[in-house]
Amino acid sequence: MRPDPRFGYGMAVLAAAVSGFAVFYNSFGVQLFRDATLYTTLKNAVVGVLVLAPVALLPGVRGELSQLSRRQWFWLGALAFIGGSVPYVLFFEGLRQTTAATGAVLNHLQFVAVALLAVPLLRERITPAMWFGLAALLIGAVLGTDVGILRWNRGAALILASTVLFGAGFVLAKHLLRGLSVSTVMAAKMTAGSAVLVAYSGVTGRLVAVAHLTGLQWRFVLVSGLILLAFTATTLVAIKHAQVTSVIAIGMAAPAITLLLQEAAGRVVRVAPADVAGLALTLLAVAVVIVAGTRMEGRAPASRRPLPA
Repeated sequence: MRPDPRFGYGMAVLAAAVSGFAVFYNSFGVQLFRDATLYTTLKNAVVGVLVLAPVALLPGVRGELSQLSRRQWFWLGALAFIGGSVPYVLFFEGLRQTTAATGAVLNHLQFVAVALLAVPLLRERITPAMWFGLAALLIGAVLGTDVGILRWNRGAALILASTVLFGAGFVLAKHLLRGLSVSTVMAAKMTAGSAVLVAYSGVTGRLVAVAHLTGLQWRFVLVSGLILLAFTATTLVAIKHAQVTSVIAIGMAAPAITLLLQEAAGRVVRVAPADVAGLALTLLAVAVVIVAGTRMEGRAPASRRPLPA
């Protein structure tokens, strides 16, 4: 299928909406679990199982897997390692050692890591208008943050490492999607990645609690897993059709979606003026990225020098 940038940008907006809804929904689900790591592991495991369905049911996907070269297998394995497993472990370990505010700020910098990697490695083109949008996103991400509650310790370093790995995973996914289907890339990323998370939870003794989960907890795990599947699928489809830098930048609109859902649900949320300004600047920056990126990609394909296949 020939990449369609407009379709890709549309899917990126949809992925941001799904992400915003996921945060809203998981805010209820995580309250049912003493351990947020176990909750995340279980919902990722749901996705890891579900993404195997195309491999089992679609001859085209099985045929693609049978024709993969050793290099492609290597990069798929690398994707599972740096994009679907290790960064989650680093994030949870870092969050245990630092503050939630520190984790949120550093995790929101994924689009910066993606831009810094995609431009030299994938030869993605970023126009001056898009650079302006990315700079505005960076300002919006930190605007309103109380510097006094941030903790720049070992935990922060682990979360920063996870942010870089998540960004590298998206860049690698873009490289793989130039020659492989979304189903194959998604299966590699989520199946192997969730297996590592399950192993991590087992080693740390978290899986013992699974035997005591209630029906309500399992329902939240299943539904949140389906939401994560929708987010993963829409994001990878968007990355296949549009520049990965733009797709991840557009995802920064997710917090605004979450806030709107909270207001619609009657959950009173006090938002400081600086936070409102940050969200407004973020939405404006996302709009700039969408308009400038769509025009740029629609006119001519970017020069590419992909990673070795």
